[in-house]
Amino acid sequence: MIKKKDTLGQILQQYPEVAPVLSKAGLHCVGCHVSEYESVEDGCKAHGLSDEKIENIIKEANAKITEFDAMEDVSFTKKATLELEKRKGKEKYVKIMPVFDGFDFEATSEKEEDEIILNKELSLIGDKKIQRFLKGVVVDFSEKESDFTAKRT
Repeated sequence: MIKKKDTLGQILQQYPEVAPVLSKAGLHCVGCHVSEYESVEDGCKAHGLSDEKIENIIKEANAKITEFDAMEDVSFTKKATLELEKRKGKEKYVKIMPVFDGFDFEATSEKEEDEIILNKELSLIGDKKIQRFLKGVVVDFSEKESDFTAKRT
């Protein structure tokens, strides 16, 4: 869980799901270079927020983290599973990567050192940072669009 002395950068690296909580509180600078070394408390005080408001932000952010922890890991519909298996072919893994409007997948025989297995059944791999972002996401495949779709449950 996060504390008010944690830096915004650390928090967003570990818990990307709290970005909307911080933004809603007026901390629109979450992507700013200052966020790498500025604590939540310092950022809030720089924006004129009271100690009470800071405590509420921390509570709300930690509630969001707890909510995400309880969510299922990424899951796939039958259509998505079949399409991924087809695209995987003889390769060992399917790699999931974030793209501008969602996710993309590619078959690969190599797993990079910083990648983890996100779904054993599909041999789905991805960067460890994406694992939390994918919590509660269901991936489907649209034959009409010949593309994958994702929605959070």
